[in-house]
Amino acid sequence: ARFPSAVVASSESGDVMKVKTLQVLWHEKKPVLSVDFDPATGLLASCGTDKEIKLWRVGEDAEGNPDVTHEETLTAHTKTVNCVRFSPGGDALASGGDAGEVIVWRRPGDKTKSHVNQHGDPTSWKTSAVLRGHSDDVQDLAWAPGGIGIVTGSVDNECIVWDVLKAKGALRLQGHAHYVQGVAWDPFGEYVVSQSGDRTVRVFASRGMGATHAMLSARWCKHVSCQKVLKSTEEILDPKAADPNAAHEKATDETQKPQRAPLFHDDTLQSFFRRPNWSPCGSFLAVPAGVFKAHAGAETQHATYLYARDKFHRPALRLPGIAPAVCVKFSPVFYDLRGPGGRPTTPQKDKETAVTALAAANVTATDTETVAVETTADAGVLVGDLKKSDTEKNQPLFDLPFRVLFAVCTVDTVAVYDSSSDQPIAFVGGLHYAAITDAAWSPCGKTLVISSSDGYCSVMQFTEGEIGVAMDPAKLPAHLRKLTPAARVLAAKEAAVAAEVKAKAAAEEAVAKAKAKAEVKSAEAEANKTGAEAATETDAEATRIGAATEAEPPAPKRVVPEPVVAVGEGAASAMASFECRDQKRVAPTEVNEGETHPAKVPKRVAPTAM
Repeated sequence: ARFPSAVVASSESGDVMKVKTLQVLWHEKKPVLSVDFDPATGLLASCGTDKEIKLWRVGEDAEGNPDVTHEETLTAHTKTVNCVRFSPGGDALASGGDAGEVIVWRRPGDKTKSHVNQHGDPTSWKTSAVLRGHSDDVQDLAWAPGGIGIVTGSVDNECIVWDVLKAKGALRLQGHAHYVQGVAWDPFGEYVVSQSGDRTVRVFASRGMGATHAMLSARWCKHVSCQKVLKSTEEILDPKAADPNAAHEKATDETQKPQRAPLFHDDTLQSFFRRPNWSPCGSFLAVPAGVFKAHAGAETQHATYLYARDKFHRPALRLPGIAPAVCVKFSPVFYDLRGPGGRPTTPQKDKETAVTALAAANVTATDTETVAVETTADAGVLVGDLKKSDTEKNQPLFDLPFRVLFAVCTVDTVAVYDSSSDQPIAFVGGLHYAAITDAAWSPCGKTLVISSSDGYCSVMQFTEGEIGVAMDPAKLPAHLRKLTPAARVLAAKEAAVAAEVKAKAAAEEAVAKAKAKAEVKSAEAEANKTGAEAATETDAEATRIGAATEAEPPAPKRVVPEPVVAVGEGAASAMASFECRDQKRVAPTEVNEGETHPAKVPKRVAPTAM
């Protein structure tokens, strides 16, 4: 196959990095819609319109150029798979597609059992849960910190927050008037962001009493609401107008408020995706598909906006682009600062204004810090000044104790930025014939993979001379050490072990309870049996006695007579009294039912002949 000639350059050193569009049948030459790296194993997952998820091992060929080897294929979807994402710890994989369902995959704990896909090929992953709730295609998804939840965006204009452990939906996030094409979850778990074709970005968070409760708990879900809608900014008047002040007064009289300029592209953007992303430290939110006009009469430019944490009222940084941006992806690695000396500071100019932002990397989640950002006095957002001196270009944009890298992918270019400069450190254009769809950084931060609708993926490999040295986790602030890829994988393994121990204890407890219950039932049955036997013997004895009673009716008792005895002189009077005594009443004879007393039977009278 013949590929377009790519333009590759590095603005830092001028060296040409390793960039290669791999001539591999990723998904039968069908569009590749999403890619992601496993933080635990380094495997690359890809998905596309062939309804399958494929896992690849990224390495180098004999000549040292990027290369991939197919490992396995996961088959369970019935339609196009639009997004695939590994959990922060690498213990799970989530995929969403056109059927509106989300499938959660996990590595089985029992290694002795073999699992095969629909092609009969062995696989180390199996379906753990199928989440159904969307009425239309799922366009994008993002994991919650710790892998306990997932947020998905769909063509049905809604987002759903899923409880992965319970395998059910926790709540719906509504408000968009068009397709939700991208979602992102804050690494600290506070904010959930969704971006739509309705030219808005919605920032959701749990506030009030819900903020003090565990994530995805009933109280937390009850208090989740939209905190900010990123939609537009105040339009700047055309400086070439005849009388700008009069025009402004006229606009004020007619509308009673200044005109607003949209911040993002409308639904005519030639891409299915608008995928925002949080920095690994949670300090910034990068939002693609932006538009910018220097003033009302200026030409519309493409842009990518960076918002400081907790400061969503205006962008803290604007990165210009030569084409509409479709996704932003931060490297998971923290890098050492460049140059000698300690922590550099941001340069200030006479006309510059300070924009406050939360530097989550320097403080705890409840503290804030002011970060100076270069801005124009009229636009209120940073504009890349191509005429800066080399000294100014090397100065950091944000006062952080480390650097972070992120890639901005437009429909046909890739620009890699460093948080210490507003100029890209690497740029690649003309890689693919069709639009770029997604990007993914390897856990080591030295490899960037870009997917495209033309059915191919490109691999960019960097050296330490180009991107810098990864920072030792021991040098990071304590609250950020848990956000490194290695720490997340370790936390996932520890959680899995704890869950296994808990499940084993619960199983043993259930067995003990079942055994105790069985013993109680056995004792009750024995007691019932003994009582039944005793009752049976009693009934038998009573029956025997009753039968004996019916067979031999008791004889009437004899009444002892009372004799009259007299001796001597009283004998004569006793005799006279005995003769005059009352006759005793004779007791009637009992007649049983059905019997006729002999005395009452009428005697037959013989007929008398006439």
